[in-house]
Formats: sequence, C-alpha cells, structure tokens
Amino acid sequence: MNKYELLAAVGIFAIAAPQYAAAQETTAPAEAQAGNDSDIVVTATRREQRLQEVPLAVTALSGDTLRTRGIDNLNDIGPGKIAGLTSYPLNGTETGVALQMRGYGTSDASQGTQDNAVAFYIDGINIPRAQGGALDLVTPERIEVLRGPQGQLFGRNAEAGVVQIVSRRPSGQLNGDFRAGIGNFDAYELKGRLDLPEMAGFRVQLSGMYRKRGGYFSNVKSALLENITPVSSPFSSFHWKTGNYDKDFRRLKTYGGRVAVERDFGDLNVFYAYDNVWAKDDQAFPQILVSPNTGTIENPNGGITIPASGPASIFTTYGARFQQFPLDLDKYPERAPFAIPSLYFITKNRGHVLNLSYGASDTLTLKSITGLRRSINYGGAVTSLATSTVQPWASNYLDSKVFSQELQAIYTVSNFNITVGGIYFHEDVRDERDSGFSTNCPAGVPGAPCTPNGGPSRAPYYSPFAPNGGFTRQFSKTNAYAAYGQASWTPPVLDERIELTAGLRYSDDTKRARRDISNGVVLPTQLRNEAQERRVDPAFTAKLKLTDDINTYVRYASGFRDGGANVRSQTFTAYDTEVLKSWEIGFKSQWLDRRVTFNIAAFKYKVEDQQQSIQTNPSINPSISDTFNVSIPYKAKGLEVELSARIIPGLSISANYTYLDANKRIIGIDPATLKTFKPSSTSTLASGPCPAAPNGNCAGALIISPADIAAHPNSTFLELLGIGAARHAGSVSVDFSQPVAPGVLNIHFDWTRSSNMICCAPYRRATIVNATGTAASPSPRYNPGVFTNRINTRVGISKIPLSDGVQGEISFWVKNLLNHVDPGQLFPAGNALNVAQPYPQAATYLQPPRTMGGEFRIQF
Repeated sequence: MNKYELLAAVGIFAIAAPQYAAAQETTAPAEAQAGNDSDIVVTATRREQRLQEVPLAVTALSGDTLRTRGIDNLNDIGPGKIAGLTSYPLNGTETGVALQMRGYGTSDASQGTQDNAVAFYIDGINIPRAQGGALDLVTPERIEVLRGPQGQLFGRNAEAGVVQIVSRRPSGQLNGDFRAGIGNFDAYELKGRLDLPEMAGFRVQLSGMYRKRGGYFSNVKSALLENITPVSSPFSSFHWKTGNYDKDFRRLKTYGGRVAVERDFGDLNVFYAYDNVWAKDDQAFPQILVSPNTGTIENPNGGITIPASGPASIFTTYGARFQQFPLDLDKYPERAPFAIPSLYFITKNRGHVLNLSYGASDTLTLKSITGLRRSINYGGAVTSLATSTVQPWASNYLDSKVFSQELQAIYTVSNFNITVGGIYFHEDVRDERDSGFSTNCPAGVPGAPCTPNGGPSRAPYYSPFAPNGGFTRQFSKTNAYAAYGQASWTPPVLDERIELTAGLRYSDDTKRARRDISNGVVLPTQLRNEAQERRVDPAFTAKLKLTDDINTYVRYASGFRDGGANVRSQTFTAYDTEVLKSWEIGFKSQWLDRRVTFNIAAFKYKVEDQQQSIQTNPSINPSISDTFNVSIPYKAKGLEVELSARIIPGLSISANYTYLDANKRIIGIDPATLKTFKPSSTSTLASGPCPAAPNGNCAGALIISPADIAAHPNSTFLELLGIGAARHAGSVSVDFSQPVAPGVLNIHFDWTRSSNMICCAPYRRATIVNATGTAASPSPRYNPGVFTNRINTRVGISKIPLSDGVQGEISFWVKNLLNHVDPGQLFPAGNALNVAQPYPQAATYLQPPRTMGGEFRIQF
C-alpha cells in the first residue's frame, strides 16, 4: 500500500456505499442488547416509529448487528439472511448487486436503460443503478428492508420493496471507532470513524476505509497473457491498458471516505454529507456445470451416447490438450484448468446529500431532501468457457448522473398524522457494450493486442457475428415527477386500538433513449424510443392493536416499474410499464416483557404486463436479448416468519423463514413483434427423441400442439419461472455474551440456507417453431438455479480497558465455515448440441469460499 492509498484509507475522504432502505426486525448481537432491535426507531413510513408499531413487513439491522454477522456490503446478505430478500453479485464481482424481493426482481440488473423492481436508497436518495450498489458500508446506523409495494412514499420502481441504508449522524462529541483486520487470501482492511467535538454549533464526522484482497481462484500463469493490450473499440469511453492479464480471479481493492456535517439553526436542522469511493474488482472465474447424466431434455444424450460414468472432462479440444473438468459441488475449486484471460471492473461512486428539516410548530415539520450522485462502472469479463478454441467476453461502460429533489410536510396530532410531498428525479445514462471472442489457448505478441494465433487485432478477436466489432452505444434520459400523500387516523372507538392508513401517489415519468452506434458502425439514423407513464397508485392499511405488545394488520398496495429499452436488443424498441398489486396480512407480537418477538406476514401478489428479458437466439449469439411485456400475469404467494428471543441474560437467538409459491407460465413469443400469447394447448414429452438428440431421450420437453405450430411460425414457446423465487429460505443465529477478564466474551453463530432458485435466466424449457410453421424443436437446456448453504461464526473479547475512556476489542471470524460450494449467478450456456458438445451446460460464478481472519478494534 503506497502513501496515497494509506492516506485515502485512514484519511478523511469519501466513501459511500448502499445506504437507504427500510426495516423489519432482527435481534442485535448479545453485546449490544441493552435493549432490543424491536425498539429501533425506523423511518419506513417517512416518519419515525418504533419498529414493532409499523404495519408493514419490515426488517431492521443495526450497525452492530451488521458487523457481528459479517455484513460488509449488500452482497453479504444473500438469500435467506433477511426474510424475503435475495441479493446476488453482478458478474461475480463484489461491487455490483442485484436485489430481489419476495420472488420478484430483475433478471438483468446491469443495464443502464432498464430500472429495477426493488428500490435502493442511501440517506433518502434513490440509487437507480446496480453497479456500485454493494460497495463497503462505512458508517451505517442501520439497514431497513421494506417488503411489498412502497410506491406511495418511496416512489418509482419500488413495486417489490425498498432497501434503504441510514448513515450514522455526527454526534458533536469527540469519539471514534477504528478497526484493522487481516485474513486469508492476503486480505487486509482498515476502517475508521471520527466524530469531532462540536465547533461553533457544527457537528462533523469523518470516516474512511481501505480494503484489499488477493484472488479466490488461481490462474495459470502464461507469457502469452503478459504485456498485452486487449482490444477496445475506437468509440469506447475506456480502453484496456497494456499489462498482465493472467492474474488470479476475484481480487479486490477498494478505498474511500465520507464527510458529514450537521448544524441546528434554531428550529432548522441542516445535514450535508459527501462520499467518494473507488474499487477495482477482478472478474470471477466462470465455472462449468454439466447437466445430470440422465436422458431428459436437460441432457438428452445422458446415459445413452455418453457413458454412464459421465464425461471425464468438458473440453477435449486439440486432443484433450486443454481441459476443463466439470464443477464438483463437493469440493471448492482452487485454480483454473489452463491460462484464461482475467479482466476487471473499475467502479467510481461519489455523491452529495443535503437534508433540511424545519420544525414549523409542535405538529408540523417541513423537509427538503436533495441528492446529486454520479456512478461510473467500466470493465469486462470472460463470461463463459467454450468447447472450441474461443470463448466469449463482454465489456461495458456505464455512466449514471442523478439529481433528485424532494419536499415533504409531516403533520402530527394525537390521533391523526399525514405526510405529503413532491419529488423530481432526473437521470442521464451513457451505456456502452462490447463483445467478442478470446481464446482458450492465447497466442499474443508482447506489447500487441491479445489475439488468437497472432492474427490481426480486430477480425479474429471480435465476434464473427459482428465483423466490425460488437460495440454498441446508447443514451437514456429520465425525467420523473410525483406528488404523494399518506394519512393515518385512529378513530375514537374500541379504546383507540384501530389505525387506518391510506396513501396515494401520482407519477409522471418519461424515459427517452437513443442508440447511435451498433455493431461498431455509426448509424446513419439513430434508433430512438420513449417510455412514458402517468398513473395513480393507492395503498390502504388497517391495523388492530390487540394489546400494547400485539397487533395485526391487513394491507393492499400497488406499485409500478417504468418501461425502458434493452441495450442488448438489435431493434432497441421500448417496452411498457409493469404493475404489481399486492395483499398482505400480518401479525406482530412481543412476549415475556418483550424478551421474545414473533412476527408473521402472509402475502400474495400479481404482476401485470411483466417485463421479461430472454436471449433471442442463445445457440447462435448469446449476447443478444430482448425485453417484452408478458400478457399472462405473474403470480406469487408466500409466508414470512421472524422470531427473536433473549433466552437468558447474555444469550439470544433469532431466526427467519420464507416460503414462496410462484406460478409457472407457458407463453408464446412472436419474434417480429415481441408480443406474447397464451398457447391453445401444450403437453410434456414423457419419453423419446427430439431433433436436437435423435438418438437420445428428451423426456420433459415442451410439446406444442399442431394448431399452435401452424398459427405461429418462427415463434418461441417458453416456460417462464420467477426470479429469486426460492421456495424455502431462512437463517438461524445465536449470540452469547459473558463478562470474562479482561473484558466481555462474545460468540456469534449463524446458518443461512435456501432451496434452488432462478437468479438470471428466467426459463427452463423452450421449443422453437420453424419458419414455415410445420415443425417445432424442443431446445435442450440446463438451468439448475442457485442456492445458499453457509455457516458463519465470530468469537471475540470486547470492552478491553486500554486507558481512560478507550476500549479495545479483538475478534476472529470465519465465513462459509464448511467451505460449501454455492453458485451465486448462473446462466445456461452451450446448449447447441453437437459431436464436440453432446450435453447442455451452465456457467456459474461461485459465492466466496471459506474466508477467515482477525480484527482489532479501538473505540473511545
């Protein structure tokens, strides 16, 4: 670490990570349990309320809980750790995150012209892009997670829920919290927060971080990948540097800081914060999963043309000179099978927040929330491995500039409160994409572009499907206006145990996009599209307080997600808005002097005109996809249970469980219009061959009726699945705290597990009709989904007296204790069967292996 990095780490300058969400309840670590997390005050309804009093399914994790559970960023949450919430990393990196709630989300969260179904906030400011959404948290006071539509108060694209991060405010007293840690994979980190004494009424807080880690997977070193320059389009906003591209996979380096200032001017409170963070995230290694060796549509040749023992290796190109063995889910892989180009992503995030709060009277508060943020992400990755001498790569450059201004008025009296407001949101996005081929056996010239066999730098390196290169460039501009109101009334009946809440939001959103370069060629006429929406979304909640510690509620709400365009589409046409309508009934309770908290919520919802992205022709060009609105609604229902208990002084447990049942829809798609329709009749093949495997067994294939085949030539028929819809997910955690000289012994254990779910590619079965409408061919496809099964633990001694007012803490932690192999992001790949590849495959980026380390902390 050079002196500049050290300065950025311990110094003062700027980090921002994910920070503005919503809340539901979880137990704080034993050390922090003077109270209970149910006593946390949250802003899920845009006004301060005790967590248990909020008539919503909402979970809150305090800053101490986040640290104890090893949650450094949103990707550490994963499926199951918080009821109803799922997260997975983009492209296997740590700095980008895709969020899904209650089995609904976005299948391709990386695009700058599409919006996400789960809204993400930092200190009241909407963060619309997934890139950089998982940067390290430095000074979180809490994370709040609100499930279900929240559009009435949080606005656009909050149809599935909201995650908001609330930062710690300056205290105005001299205090600090500094940490240094080391770990395996050559990891080390520094984090610090310093609150300065109040000066002239100003309260100032400075925080910073630095973290670095080596790769999780070793690459094979090769001179052919050293001192080379990967090819870049002349139109690209970034160009690869000359260097060594045989580095290990999943290396990380990030640093940044945050400055927060707060002052009261009588009844006016002014809060300002600036954050800045930089990260370099090396790509993950794409592992290959081979379909089960049984005769089904997932592997029609399994057990027939492939030996019963299964394939010895995936790749046998050039007489088995280069081999990739199938992923063994019982053993975490340690290295690549041969030298593979290792690319990287750079993320730069910075932002300003200005919050004004004026107490106009004892009953009226006026607020202004202003945000200005810019996020830049660029880089690329080898996206999967192929059976030929080439393998696909993809790169992107995304620049998002966001400005938002919100005004609020909150009026509160004894039995009535109302929040009204208006907001303006503006975003400018520049989104560039490129794709091409690398090679399994690179042969480059030192100092020259990396190309196969030392050939010309462009034609062999770029995809043959785009001889001028795969580069596309598009721009998107969003202007959104909204007015909202939400009122709660406690009528003077039944001892004022009933609370009625109604909300309404008017939205006027316009998103305009244009493309000026396609496949490396400047278009003579730019492609333009527009998505516009004007609508009103209501919400209604009825809450009944059975006792002071037990209440129940029922809630209806609707939300929407703006239309947009798909940057991977060849036509770049707009798709329309989707709408989610939800019912929820909940029961919240505390028992035994609030030592036990038990909450349960049941929900059901449907999504009309669902936005769905699929690969248009994955066997020919997997980089092309389109987004369309599905005419058949997506429906889901489920149950969320949360329990926390302080068993005895110093011992607490918490658990959550989510059950989800989502419908599977069979649809047809017209490729010319991208319109969907419901087939008149379909069936499932019990056994027998299909055109893709004439000597195999395609059991389970989707069979289309002769009438649909004749009526819909060139159409594709799919079985659509839910995104992030694990049928079962949950976690259990135990915290123990006991005074032991010279301080307090703290032990934490948590176990998180989920069943299989689809994260990215939303269908398993597909059948394609030929151009003449005379035959339909089932497409072999392997899409097993992803899952989580991880145990984390932490042991330490805190409150070690070092000097007057100064305490120390030393702790040791392990994540993924059993080194479980968990896929984190998965895409079907290599499904065009041939002699070299007789079985379908899937490419996956794995969740991290077992990591461990120690940490020393000083507080004063």
